[in-house]
Amino acid sequence: MLDLMNDEWLERYSRQILLPEVDFSGQEALATSSVAIIGCGGLGSLIGLYLAGAGVGGITLIDDDVVEISNLHRQLAFRESDLGKSKSEALRNQLALLNSDIAISADNYRLGQDSALDETYLTGVDLVLDATDNLAARHTLESVTRRLNLPWIMGAATRFHGQVAAFSRTRAEGCYQCIAPAQDAERSADCRNEGVLGTVVGVIAAWQAQDALTILIGRSSPQWGVLRVYDASEQRIDKLTLTPVTGCGHR
Repeated sequence: MLDLMNDEWLERYSRQILLPEVDFSGQEALATSSVAIIGCGGLGSLIGLYLAGAGVGGITLIDDDVVEISNLHRQLAFRESDLGKSKSEALRNQLALLNSDIAISADNYRLGQDSALDETYLTGVDLVLDATDNLAARHTLESVTRRLNLPWIMGAATRFHGQVAAFSRTRAEGCYQCIAPAQDAERSADCRNEGVLGTVVGVIAAWQAQDALTILIGRSSPQWGVLRVYDASEQRIDKLTLTPVTGCGHR
């Protein structure tokens, strides 16, 4: 049993422990798990809050950006006093205030700058969450997690739409390259030039965090390789099963 499993620990997580799908063993699994969140903006800041609140024992935050005033409508972990600060550092401070029992590291780094460093940052975690804002970064994540045999969860949000997909260690279900070829990276859109409704970011971040918790407690698996597409304007969710594409560079 964990040293943390005392009266205060039990009270903090009591509402999760009551769930038969979680129970004591699931909560203990969360406490001994670690994740990396790549990108600490709209998606990453909210994912971080959910996972820290849920008691995930180790969280690594990676981002090279700073907090700007245009971020605050959707990046709800930040405050006006954080303007100009490193996002990863500011988010670490907020998560530490939320849950002092977990280990949180923050690195001012942009994934893809150095392949050796990329692997160093992700080595040792159980799961990687994509909270970046472009295709090129996700292709880097696909390559690094594949080399390290790690599952990862992709998320994207722009305008009134969002997408989530979870990729297993094996990629038997198809990989990110299968649905978004690398040559499309230059044509990708993001909220910087397209705009985004803050609540759409919240929906996608919650889905990613929920997938992460489901994976980490080990009681059931998410829908590996199923692209969930959210349309906020019509409150519609579509699901597309991803299959391996012939000629994919990773096949």
